[in-house]
Amino acid sequence: MKRTHLWLTTFGVLLIAVSLASAGQRSVAELIGELKKADADKYKAMDELATLGEKAALAVPALVDLLPNKSEDIRLNATITLGKIGKPSVALLTKALASADADVRFYAAWGLAFVGTPAKSATAEIIKALGDPAAQVRRKAAFALGRIDPDPDTVAPALVSAMNDADADVRETAAKAVPGLGKAAVPALIKAMNTDKPNQRTLAVKTLGDIGSAAAPAIPELEKLLKHGDQGLVSLTADVLGSIGAASIPTLKTAADDGDASVRAAALRGLTKVGGPAVPVMLDLLGSKHVEVRRHISATVSHLNVQDKSIVIALGFATKDTDFQVRKNALQSLRNMGTGAKLAEPYVVALLVDIDSAIRVDAFHVLVSIGVDPQPGLKKALSTGDLKTRINTASLMTQLNIEVALAEPILLDGLKQDDASLKMQAAHALSLRGLQQDAVLPIFIAGLKDKVPSVRRQAAESIARYGAKGRQAAPDLITALADPDDSVSAQSLAALRQVGEDPRKLLPAMFKVLRRKDANLHAAAAQIVFQFGPESPAELINMLDSDDAPGIRLTCLQVLSTIGPPAKAGVGAMIKALGDPSPRVRMTAARALGNIGPDAKSALEPLQKAFKDSDATVQSIARAAVTQIQADPNRKIFEVAGVLTTQDPFDKVRAGHHAVVHTIYMKKGQRYQLDLRSSWDNYLRLENAQGVQLAQDDDSGGFPNARIVFVPPTDGFYRIIVTSFSGGASGPYTLTVQ
Repeated sequence: MKRTHLWLTTFGVLLIAVSLASAGQRSVAELIGELKKADADKYKAMDELATLGEKAALAVPALVDLLPNKSEDIRLNATITLGKIGKPSVALLTKALASADADVRFYAAWGLAFVGTPAKSATAEIIKALGDPAAQVRRKAAFALGRIDPDPDTVAPALVSAMNDADADVRETAAKAVPGLGKAAVPALIKAMNTDKPNQRTLAVKTLGDIGSAAAPAIPELEKLLKHGDQGLVSLTADVLGSIGAASIPTLKTAADDGDASVRAAALRGLTKVGGPAVPVMLDLLGSKHVEVRRHISATVSHLNVQDKSIVIALGFATKDTDFQVRKNALQSLRNMGTGAKLAEPYVVALLVDIDSAIRVDAFHVLVSIGVDPQPGLKKALSTGDLKTRINTASLMTQLNIEVALAEPILLDGLKQDDASLKMQAAHALSLRGLQQDAVLPIFIAGLKDKVPSVRRQAAESIARYGAKGRQAAPDLITALADPDDSVSAQSLAALRQVGEDPRKLLPAMFKVLRRKDANLHAAAAQIVFQFGPESPAELINMLDSDDAPGIRLTCLQVLSTIGPPAKAGVGAMIKALGDPSPRVRMTAARALGNIGPDAKSALEPLQKAFKDSDATVQSIARAAVTQIQADPNRKIFEVAGVLTTQDPFDKVRAGHHAVVHTIYMKKGQRYQLDLRSSWDNYLRLENAQGVQLAQDDDSGGFPNARIVFVPPTDGFYRIIVTSFSGGASGPYTLTVQ
């Protein structure tokens, strides 16, 4: 093939050859000859040609001839070398885009991408390659268009269209190429946003965010999606508006104040992403009618690293909000600002005698952080003529352990007052020291019905301090779970865990909480059910089979997973739960089926399908479940590879430590060695079927692994509890029983 005329004159080639020879290097002609020899020779020749750049132009035809080579490494090296030769490679690489061989077309497109800007003349042919039958060619064509600096107006529609390609890799590659086109790509992206093709629409929105401020013309269309898109798209759209920046602020402000709850939350995240330019609007939103908006702003505005006295003053006003969490967030934000929040001192000083004890304590710490010593003022306030000020001050001093001997007599006097709120403040402070139980518990029980939310919350908090001694308050705490203030209901639930109650009264209340759409209390309620669970699994199985509330279903599965074989009547409902939209539910269903063991054989096929679940944790636990179900009861060694997650419930014994239960059959009198191995510091417990702990261990298997040696007193099922030494630890583990 005589192609030399495409690149250099014969005279020019001779000059290059002479020049190379004089430098002690092989000539291009010699290197071309090497390309026809063994692979090792080819590699060496290509390395030398690559260093020559455009001076190796004469080798382009021979390198292009290597693109169909059987060796992938040869093809790739030839492609890279063509890219380093640069502009002289463009004509033949462009021609190769029309090859009948898909691999040649793939490497030709890739080679043009390596050439970069000098390959701009190939734009039209690369655009045609976006329609190639082979997905790999279309992907490299999209990649090349992002590298050759083509005319944006010409390329943008083609790349945006490729964002609807049937192949996910092509779509992603096209989407990554588009931002480099800048503002010119925005009209095509706006058009793609209005398509009925979900993949293209989502990528179009995301790509506008990658373009940034130049995508401002798309704001009106993004606003429509923010208001009317599905939940996933709403969150992405708000994030994109945040990336566009200041031009999006009016749209995000409107959505943050007028949209539904999910839109408001997304818009607030968008404003936070905009940062400093959005601060004035965020401060305006501290007056929003929506409490969650005020909570978000009061918690985040101080993190934007904007030094402006308006922020300090606005947060000062927010400390007077009717919502406890807004006030607490505002104080924390002021504390974060340190001495920069000095202007808020008058607002904060006033809170030292606030009716809410938590607010008083926070105010004290804020004053310290801004450089004000509040202690002299507190001592002085003890002698004021105002009874409310004296009692609230004495309460704060007791909480902070400041001159308690001076404060306690005032608190005892406060118990005698007719004013219920003052009596509550005094009782609360005394409860911090565990004093006057008989006198203060009736005050706290009455306080659960007070008209002021902070008094009700403080009452529940105080009751909790007396633990089981405060059980007489349990019925009133159960009633308080329905409190309209979520901080009161949350504190009442926490108190119930401390004081306890007859499960026959407690569990129905917990299931009622779990049926709420608001999931704030679900985790705490689930832990109580997990801890006190029903005597029989029948109630849980029935609810799992018939109740649609996500919180109920998850909790039922969590408890059933600890029961083991006695829960076999629930196999059908558990199999159904393997198809639940929530990965956490699917994970727990698989775990429960595994603990049932051989009686769950009907679940083997659904569990094996879960090996391909979209969630990796579900896959792991499904495999472990199959191992348990197929285990031979006469086996000498049983081994299961599991995973402890931060979504697993807390252990009943080791509070604050997530736990997984494995149920296994053991025979009387036999010696069993239980080994737990993991990369994290694990902990192993052993219980009988009734939940009575029989053994526990930390590092007997050699740090960080636990080992228990056990001889069962009776035949039966035993519970092996996999948990951690440190709270919050999680990860894969292997449990071996032999």
